[in-house]
Amino acid sequence: MAIQPIDLSTMYSQMDNVAKFSASQNQLAQVVNQVGADRVAQDTSEKAKTVQEVAKEDSEAGTINKDARNGSSSEQRQAKAKNKDSQEEDEPPKQYEFTDPRLGRHIDITG
Repeated sequence: MAIQPIDLSTMYSQMDNVAKFSASQNQLAQVVNQVGADRVAQDTSEKAKTVQEVAKEDSEAGTINKDARNGSSSEQRQAKAKNKDSQEEDEPPKQYEFTDPRLGRHIDITG
């Protein structure tokens, strides 16, 4: 049984449809990943803008030091804030990738 030209044209059109579908799936996955990354960036910026509460368990907050300053010195507070910021910077934002496990594994070229 020989391959007829009509069979080839049908097969090529089906392969074109499969390629377009696969490309659209890949593009959709990229868009979903970008939206997720944008959401994480927005959440991070909102957290940075919020007012941070002072810890209620800070025992030095209500005491007066010898130099008539209330609580711990501002230098110590700044050092604590820098340590906290550096810890947050060390942790990269989590990115999630959504994939279809069946993508590209099964190609149906029958009509």
